Amino acid sequence: MKLNKAYKCRLEPNAEQEIILNNLVGSARFVWNHMLAISFEMFAKNEFINATNLVNKIVGLKNNPEFSFLKTSSNAVTLQQKIRDLASAWSRFFDPKVHARLKENKKKPKKPKFFK
Repeated sequence: MKLNKAYKCRLEPNAEQEIILNNLVGSARFVWNHMLAISFEMFAKNEFINATNLVNKIVGLKNNPEFSFLKTSSNAVTLQQKIRDLASAWSRFFDPKVHARLKENKKKPKKPKFFK
């Protein structure tokens, strides 16, 4: 018998930890949005979009003096993971098997039982 367990935990950071967490989350969100814009440009130019191409662009982004906060207040691993997540989303977008599975699994909405 398979037994599923779930644990709930609550983060209660102090003021310093809260600032650090907000900086990490904010820089990850910034990199996601910026790389999404770059990937749209790559898509328009018919360039291949994958994790390697996008991760290589992080170095240029960090070296840009406008985005110097990426060097100081972010972790490279979290930024790379956001890029991998974005590349995974693009690969699922281009995968014909996923589209076929979505078309195959379309079901009619069921009427609620109380309408009988």
